[in-house]
Amino acid sequence: MKSNEKYLQFPLLLLRGLFTDKEKTMNDIIQFGIYRFAKRINYELYDVARQLMFYYYRHRSDLTSDLNKTMRMYVNDEMIEIDEDYNGFSFENFNPETAIQQILEIFNTDHDFKNNAIEFYRMKQAYDFLGITGNLNNCLKAGKQIEKTIPENEPFPMINKNLLFEYRDHDKSEFDLMQLAAYISIRSILGKKSYCRTTQEMIICRAFGYASKKRLPGEMQPVIKELFSKYLKRHHIDRVKQHLELNWNILIYSNHIRGLYVALKNKITIDKLVLIAETKKKKNQIAKLKDAKREAIEKALQHLNKERQLNKGNIHN
Repeated sequence: MKSNEKYLQFPLLLLRGLFTDKEKTMNDIIQFGIYRFAKRINYELYDVARQLMFYYYRHRSDLTSDLNKTMRMYVNDEMIEIDEDYNGFSFENFNPETAIQQILEIFNTDHDFKNNAIEFYRMKQAYDFLGITGNLNNCLKAGKQIEKTIPENEPFPMINKNLLFEYRDHDKSEFDLMQLAAYISIRSILGKKSYCRTTQEMIICRAFGYASKKRLPGEMQPVIKELFSKYLKRHHIDRVKQHLELNWNILIYSNHIRGLYVALKNKITIDKLVLIAETKKKKNQIAKLKDAKREAIEKALQHLNKERQLNKGNIHN
């Protein structure tokens, strides 16, 4: 991963709306991706309190409604002292030490206030690190709502932030969307592996937001059902795979094997992938040959055993 690239992670199920409402789908993916990224940011309570005071003084409208309400309550009750003359600044330095210590004391008893402040701190840090602007409150609400819908063992692909914004903010054809969906699908199948074996059916299932064939719904929207059936056909999916290899840094290999091998170009070469695939195919062929020979031996021994039993019976008669 290049140092200047930022990645967002999201539940695969969000892809289900890609072909029917691209803008909402991309917004959901971006918002949840920011929310998930934020939840992993480390913090110090002192920094949380300091940032809270800064936004209360200078950008109060950026605070969440809960934080705004709670801060006003503690300020009105004089549990947090406000510097009306300097807004917490001493010359060019922002250091409202008294208010920070008071907030830290309140954190000891008001856990909801503390958690909301930590959440706000993390979200602000995430926005700054990712270079994203926008409504933090809406992003936070959307992330929480989506989080409640995620089933166990849901795949979480990781995708370049700029790619997500590119697809959200520009018109894209059905084939463009399918390339993105198939790319995300393969990334979700690979996870942290440099390569793996899969099937075209699995790639298509995940491209439409379903972790496996077992998770496909009994009924699909007509437009989705039509597209799903379309890309199950070899001609259409082969064209997608070709574009992934040419333009998306994906490697795909299949040569008289069950399924196919997928990989990322920055993690493995085509030579190595082919060698791995052909070696495993050879081992499988040898294993099948051994199994066939073992089965033949067992049949032969059973046949010989029956002949011995018949010969014994004839002698006794």
